[in-house]
Amino acid sequence: MDIESLKNIFSNMVAGSPIALDHAVIMMLLLTGLLSIRGKQKRYVPWVIIGGVVLSLFTPAHNIEPAWPILSALVLPPLLWQTATRLAAVRPVFKWQSILAWLMMTILIALALHLGGKLPLTNALLLGTLAASLVWQVRERTTGSTDLGTFGQLALALLLVEVDITLHPLGKFLGSLFSGAAFGLFLAFVGVRFASLFAPGRIQRIFYLILVYLAYLIGFLLKDISVVAMVVMMSFAIASYSYSAGLWPTKAEHPAPLTHGWILALLSGTWLMLGWQVHVPLSATYIVGTVLGLLAAGLGIFAGRWLSPSSDEPGSLLHKGWKVFLLILSIILLWPQEAILTPLSLAVALLAAVVVVLILRLIVYEFFMLTEMRQKWPDEPDI
Repeated sequence: MDIESLKNIFSNMVAGSPIALDHAVIMMLLLTGLLSIRGKQKRYVPWVIIGGVVLSLFTPAHNIEPAWPILSALVLPPLLWQTATRLAAVRPVFKWQSILAWLMMTILIALALHLGGKLPLTNALLLGTLAASLVWQVRERTTGSTDLGTFGQLALALLLVEVDITLHPLGKFLGSLFSGAAFGLFLAFVGVRFASLFAPGRIQRIFYLILVYLAYLIGFLLKDISVVAMVVMMSFAIASYSYSAGLWPTKAEHPAPLTHGWILALLSGTWLMLGWQVHVPLSATYIVGTVLGLLAAGLGIFAGRWLSPSSDEPGSLLHKGWKVFLLILSIILLWPQEAILTPLSLAVALLAAVVVVLILRLIVYEFFMLTEMRQKWPDEPDI
């Protein structure tokens, strides 16, 4: 047996089938991105998601092998921008009750997916984290998302393009998060400077969209830095400064790339194509897993309301409960069975997501302290 064969075997032991895992992670990122869309395009989202689920029930006529790095580069930058700018819109408040409620929800959903949906425990924990993050966003305001509402998306993004313990030692990988954040902060200064040359409105929003793609390309080409940390840091710093300086005083001025028609078309087309390629025959296991997952999400929501009540939560849950249903249904049906995630990869991805959020908060806080500029958040009404 040659060295290359041994490397392939070890890679599969660490992260299951790499292609299947890329497929699964991109689909989950697309799912959360679609469910985050607001504005006029939101009315198309349920039909797009259901379309992908329905297509997964049919055997594809042709097997398509996408270029995963290119596909990631197309769909990931606007999703990272959306995650970071929503995070910057909310004042960080850490309560042990909220953390406990979020953990309970994650564990309940993970157990339901593992026991009812027959998913491997590591996969179930990752998807439970993602589901809890989305449910937490349902409890929150229109433009903002607290730290607990972003961990799932960040963990998926890091798992897709960063976490590869067969190539990078853990210490070096964590160091790349800091170097990526530092470079992202520099790009934020450059971006704000050039954005001021354009009048607020459509042109400026297009500029920010181009900027986030350019930042991702730069991070991809550079070595030993985290492209996810760099793009998220740049987006978070731009948003924090723009909110505080009055450039984005309300949610109307908040550049949201997911509201662009061609971005919606890109996400929707990719979702439908990948859903068609999954082909998961419907069975009683998936039905039981979906029902248990929804029950677990419901229990988690009630636990959250009891431990960490939110004044705008009841209306939000009634108005957006369909998101939870579509998320659980899609997770059960569209996660490929051969996409197996090992405990080490899961732990690294979750740890890195926590580190990235802490880096964002710390660096931006220190920036406002050094410049003696008061940090502000956008004025946003309750849902």
